[in-house]
Amino acid sequence: MIFVTVGNAKQGFKRLLEAIDEFAGNGMFKSESVIIQSGSNRDFHASHCTQRDFFPPEEFSELINNADLIVCHGGAGTLHYVFQAGKVPVVMPRRRKYGEHLDDQFELVKALNEQARIIAAFEPSDLAGAIHKARNYKLSSKPAPPDIAIRLIEEAIDQLVHPRHQCISR
Repeated sequence: MIFVTVGNAKQGFKRLLEAIDEFAGNGMFKSESVIIQSGSNRDFHASHCTQRDFFPPEEFSELINNADLIVCHGGAGTLHYVFQAGKVPVVMPRRRKYGEHLDDQFELVKALNEQARIIAAFEPSDLAGAIHKARNYKLSSKPAPPDIAIRLIEEAIDQLVHPRHQCISR
């Protein structure tokens, strides 16, 4: 089973979703089931995959644990679940320049890719190669997260938990 998740950001991420649905339609995944958590992409309707907007946390965790392949966005929460499961996902960052997120996920994805924690696909044209690489990737042991990844994830979580409000004093 292939599990695809785009997180819960309010912005769309059709770049990833459309590519996955196209791959499923052209037989790239053969007879494997593809389950998509499509998030806030109300105008995306999968033609070749099972799709739900969101899953409860327990079911989300179960899907990650049971997936043979995970394709996801570069969100810290999603990556936390994936790393806890000891898996190496294919990750496409949501990009601010495409209106996919308020914060750009590029730097985190780049850092994790350099540490071999993920297989990055920065654009839809990178996905087929990244998926092929992930299929042949063997994780010998669960590596410790690199320092830069820990710092970036901690910052992302801190920003979610403790939003900073700009105050201007005169």
